[in-house]
Amino acid sequence: MKKVLLLIALCACLQAFSLPHYELAYRFGGTALFMLPDEKVSPFLSPTPIVPGGAFTVEFLPTGRWNSLRQWNNASIGVGARYLNLGNNAILGSAIAAYGYINMPFYNGTHFRIGARPTVGIAAVTKTYANTYKGEHLYFDHKDANWSIGSVLNAYLALELYMDFPIKDGWEITLNGGWHHISNGSIMHPNAGYNMLGGELGLRYHPHKKDYTSPEPDVPRKLYDGVDKPWAVEISTTGGVKQNYYRDNYPKMQFFGAATLKAAAYWVPVSIFRIGAGVDAFYDGYYRCVNDEFAEANPGALQTFFGKTYLKNSDIKNCFRVGVSLQPEFIIGNLTAGIHVGFYVFDPVKNLEPYSTVTDTKDKNYDPNALHPGDKPFDRGIFYNYDFSKASNYQDGWCYMQFVLKYHVLDHLFVQLGLKTHGARAEFIDAGLGVAF
Repeated sequence: MKKVLLLIALCACLQAFSLPHYELAYRFGGTALFMLPDEKVSPFLSPTPIVPGGAFTVEFLPTGRWNSLRQWNNASIGVGARYLNLGNNAILGSAIAAYGYINMPFYNGTHFRIGARPTVGIAAVTKTYANTYKGEHLYFDHKDANWSIGSVLNAYLALELYMDFPIKDGWEITLNGGWHHISNGSIMHPNAGYNMLGGELGLRYHPHKKDYTSPEPDVPRKLYDGVDKPWAVEISTTGGVKQNYYRDNYPKMQFFGAATLKAAAYWVPVSIFRIGAGVDAFYDGYYRCVNDEFAEANPGALQTFFGKTYLKNSDIKNCFRVGVSLQPEFIIGNLTAGIHVGFYVFDPVKNLEPYSTVTDTKDKNYDPNALHPGDKPFDRGIFYNYDFSKASNYQDGWCYMQFVLKYHVLDHLFVQLGLKTHGARAEFIDAGLGVAF
């Protein structure tokens, strides 16, 4: 009862403080998510792996202050907090997420609303590998340990559909459901992460519903009338860190630098969307490691014990990859968000993945007295067959993706946050600056 009274008092304080400037609504509800099966998390789940929880959010309604939201059919933005019990208190623990989201209505009628809700935030988890392992050596013995999450702080991502049904006097029944994800983008290992599907049932309260008039939505305008430039060019540079795989270099873990240099040209057909094409150069310092445990020729090189690539030399060229990508992005005022999909045109390690297959490839003319008899790399072109669903476990493949957020702090300057992946597996997170022309 005390928690309910505290929540009501918080809503009242927020409304009293913010009413002169913003129109607010509040959402609160109960969550039920289904933890998707994974070899690292499934052994610790009950036969019905339901993740219960709850959420509270504060929503900022469109008032004409943000014209960019009006162009999205009177979209609203919100901030919130979510609690999740991950299904095993001893091993998986629980998660608390703080996040921001945007409600993007498909239909905004009198009797109900329906739309999409992308969400980005940070989640803190109570159980990680470090505080659950029971073996003698950290990062080696996985029995009865959480080997899905390696860090307390993680990224929290969600993509949901929502429906709101007005009841009376500003109260509405809310229903939403979709995908939720928690991981750290390979900054710390292990990093299999949690993927969950499910929904939430709750209430929405708009204290001044009777006095509120939603502004007329703006139709996304075409750009051939000369209002805005139909073309843009951007160059950005970002950097970050990642940790080597948690079974590598046992028992020591080490951080490596990662970076991205991007150049792209964009066409803006309407004011809420643009499509671009560009060149991406990547640096991943982890590939200075020597993955061949028999590389006696490099006694000073960092040895790893997880055979993903067959690297016999600590050569800096292995750290660089170059690709070309298609870059669709949505525009919300000064913010753009998109998923870039590309393929490598330069990749020194593609013929050395996966490790076991390279070492099993026999050359009929091999020298039996050589240091590595019978080892023969692949001879792959730009495009080749591989199992995309398992790409990051055994090989990265020729295809990569980047989830990118950009915010223009000035007309020609923006900050950028990106997550690079191969399939569903993250390679690294990086952040930095860019310039636009």
